[in-house]
Amino acid sequence: MRRSRFTSACSALALVGAMLLVAPAAAESSALAGSSPAATDVAQRAGISAGSGILWQSDADQARDLDLIASTGAKWLRFDIDWNHIQHQSPNAWNWHHATDRLVLNARARGLSLVAMVAYSPPWARPADCPPGSLHCLPANPADYARFIRAAVERYGANSSNLWLRGSVSVWEIWNEPNHRPFAQPKPSLDAYSALLKAAYPAVKAADPGATVITGGTSPAPDAADGSDVHPITWLNGIYARGAGGSFDAVGHHPYSFPTNPLDAQWWNAFTQTQSLYDVMVANGDAAKKIWGTEAGAPIGTDPSALDEIRQAQWVRDYYAGWNSSYLPFTGPLFWFQHRDSGTNPADREQNFGMLRQDWSPKQAYQAFVNTMQSGSVPGTGGPDPGVVAAATGRRTAANPNGGYYVVDGRGSVRAYGGAPYFGAPRFGWDITRGIAVMPDGLGYVVLDGFGGLHKFGSARTGVVGSLGGPYFGWDIARDVAINPNGNGYVVLDGFGGAHRAGDVPAFQPGYWRGWDIARAVAFTPTGAGIHVLDGFGGVHVAGDAVQRHAGYWRGWDIARDLDVTASGDGYAVLDGFGGVHVAGDATAVWMNPAYAPRDHVRGMAIVGDGYSIVG
Repeated sequence: MRRSRFTSACSALALVGAMLLVAPAAAESSALAGSSPAATDVAQRAGISAGSGILWQSDADQARDLDLIASTGAKWLRFDIDWNHIQHQSPNAWNWHHATDRLVLNARARGLSLVAMVAYSPPWARPADCPPGSLHCLPANPADYARFIRAAVERYGANSSNLWLRGSVSVWEIWNEPNHRPFAQPKPSLDAYSALLKAAYPAVKAADPGATVITGGTSPAPDAADGSDVHPITWLNGIYARGAGGSFDAVGHHPYSFPTNPLDAQWWNAFTQTQSLYDVMVANGDAAKKIWGTEAGAPIGTDPSALDEIRQAQWVRDYYAGWNSSYLPFTGPLFWFQHRDSGTNPADREQNFGMLRQDWSPKQAYQAFVNTMQSGSVPGTGGPDPGVVAAATGRRTAANPNGGYYVVDGRGSVRAYGGAPYFGAPRFGWDITRGIAVMPDGLGYVVLDGFGGLHKFGSARTGVVGSLGGPYFGWDIARDVAINPNGNGYVVLDGFGGAHRAGDVPAFQPGYWRGWDIARAVAFTPTGAGIHVLDGFGGVHVAGDAVQRHAGYWRGWDIARDLDVTASGDGYAVLDGFGGVHVAGDATAVWMNPAYAPRDHVRGMAIVGDGYSIVG
C-alpha cells in the first residue's frame, strides 16, 4: 500500500522477553526457482499484501512477482481495486481492463486466492473538505461507493457474467486504515465510515451472498487529541456504537509492532491489540466472527525504527507463530506487507518492507517466510514437547485440561495457546495480576488480582464457582489461586501463607508466616483432598493427602516463584526466578529451557502435557 504508518510512542522502550520458539529444520527452498510447495495449515492462513505498485508493473515484472509470491506456498494475495483509477472521469466511466483485470487473471492463473481492498475516491466523489489532489478521502455519498463495489463484485465475484473472471474474488475489504488520517482525510470519521459500511455491505451481498466483507484494516494508531488518528479499539467500539456491527463478516486489523517484537505482550503492541479487538467483538455478540490481519510487517534499513535483516527474518517466524497459536481460534489469514521493496533508499523505511530487495535478491526474511509456509501444521498446538519449555512474556500461566494453555500478563490480558479456548480478560490499568486458574471442564478460568478480586470467565461465571465470593484484602497481598478439581470451590493464597477457601474445600493451612510476605503459590492434589503451598525459599508445605517431596530449596533466598502438581499427583515441579525447573516424583525433567537466564526474571509456570509453559 501507499504507506504512512504510526510510530508508537513507546518505540524507544527496550525489548523485553519475547516468546521463544524453536523452528523446525527445513531444507533449502526452491521457491526462488518458481516451484510451488504443497499447502500447509500455516500457508492456508497466510498471504502477501503486495501494495498498489503491482497493478502498474510491466507484464514481465508482474509475472515475476506473482511467480515468487505463489512459490512461497502462501494461499492469499491482497490487492487494491482502485476506485479512483477505474472511475476517474465520471460515475459512468469504467476502466477495469487496464490494470485490475490483468492482475486478477494473472493471480488466479497461479492459484492465489484474492482479497480485494476497495478504495480510493475519484475526484467527482470526494467531499468538499477533501484536500486538493488527495485520493484518500471517504466519499461524500456512501451510495456512490456502494454502487462501485457492487459493480466490482458483479465483475469478479461468484456470479460474474464473465467466465474468465467469475469467482476470482471472494473477500472484500472496505477501505484501508480508515482510522488513520493519511488514508481518511481530512481526518478519520466514525460517522462517515460506519455509513460507508452500512451502504457497502448489502451491495456486496446483493451481488454475491457468499462473499466475505471485512472492515478496513486498522492502523496501529493512538487516540490523537486533534482527531487525526483513532485507536483501533476506540474505532471498533465506535463502529458498534453506530449500529454497523451487522455490516461486516470479519474485522480487519494491521498488527504492525516494529521495532518491538510482535510477541512482546504489551498493551500498546498492535499485535497484542488483536486480542483486545476480539474482546470488543465478544462483548458485542460477535464471538463467531474472525479478525483478518490484512497487513503486518517490519522494514529494514537505517531508519531508527527499522530492523536489521536477521531480526526481520525472526519477526516473520514470530508473527506466524503467535497468529497460529494464541490467536488461532478467532483469526483469519495474516498478510505480510510486502513481498518486495518499493525502493532502494535505506533511510526511507517505507521503501524497505519487502522480503526481497527491489532487484529481487532475497533477504533472510524471504527464506524464513518460505520455511514457515512449508513447516506443516500450525505451531504450538497441544503444548511443548516432553521436557521442553515454551517461554512467553507474562505474569502467570495455566494449562487447559483439554489441551493448550493460557498466559496472563500483569495487566490482566489473557492469551490462549495450543488451541485452548479464549473466554475473555479483565484488563487492569496497571500491573496487578497475581494468578490464573482453569476450570476442570476446560471451559472457563478465573484471574486473581493482588487485592484478592476474582475475575471469572466462561464456565467459571456459572455453577458453584460462579456463585462464590472470595476474600478481598484491599491491598496487594493476594498471591495465587487454585480451583478444586471437582470444580466446586477454590483457594486464594495470601502472601503470609493464609489459604482462604470458598465452596467445597477442606480447611487447609499448611503454613503461615504472619506479617511476612513469603508465600508464592498454591496447588491442589488431583483428589482435591490436599494442597501444596510454596514459600519463597523453595519449601513446599503440604496438607491433606499431599505428599512433601524435595524439588529445590534455597534457605534465606526468596527466589522460588511457582509450583505445579502432575496429573497423577505423584510429583511436582518448582520454578525458580532464573527460570530453572526443579522436579520431584514423576514430573518430567527439563532438557531444553530457553527461559533460563541468570537473573530473577520469571514469575509463572504450568505443566502442559509433559512439557512446561514458563512466563516472565
